[in-house]
Amino acid sequence: MFKYLLSKEEFDALTDEQKAFYKESGGNYQLQIEGMPDIPDVSGLQKKVDELLSEKKSEQEKRRQAEEAAKKAAEEQARKNGDIESLEKSWAEKLKARETELLAQLQEKDTSLHTLLVDNVAQTLATKLAGDAAPLIMPHIKSRLSVEEGKTRVVDSAGHPSAFTIDDLEKEFRSNPLFAPVIIGSKATGTGGDTHHHSTGKSTGKTWKDYTEAERIRLFEENPEEFKRLAKTQ
Repeated sequence: MFKYLLSKEEFDALTDEQKAFYKESGGNYQLQIEGMPDIPDVSGLQKKVDELLSEKKSEQEKRRQAEEAAKKAAEEQARKNGDIESLEKSWAEKLKARETELLAQLQEKDTSLHTLLVDNVAQTLATKLAGDAAPLIMPHIKSRLSVEEGKTRVVDSAGHPSAFTIDDLEKEFRSNPLFAPVIIGSKATGTGGDTHHHSTGKSTGKTWKDYTEAERIRLFEENPEEFKRLAKTQ
């Protein structure tokens, strides 16, 4: 059985005939599957994460130093002039403004980290699992990912920390019958339930939120073009 992704060592151990089924991708070798879209190269992800973490720590240190400097200056000036109340008020205003600025910078770093470690990872896994139907399972994958100490962590269905890896999460989605109709390589042909629903092939004008998950899956099977339109309304 062919593995989807091989390290260089694993690839080198293949025969020439087997190597023909793979192509190099980000230092690894990816099995070529007809009809499956290319998965984005995230080889530079860790470097970017490290840069953002370093910047975040730097901003936190600046905030601490600013607080200490403001406090020290206020105390020294108060001792010189004896006007403690007005000085404390002035420095408190400056400190609050600086704190607001630094908090905004930290929030920006957190947002960037979340995009790299949750959104991008979820998009990659969703594309690998479902190809063009990735938007259907993307929200479910994202709900199972979090950021912890600069790394992507998998949580359980209740949002609690787990020992799962990304590979474990992939296996879970592949074995979930709810998503079987859209998983690449799945032999499932439906999700059960109402068998009398038939797509007309026409646009309904509805948005993503107007459908349940089961209805979206059925729409993907029966009317792919309408599903693509619907996915754009998220």
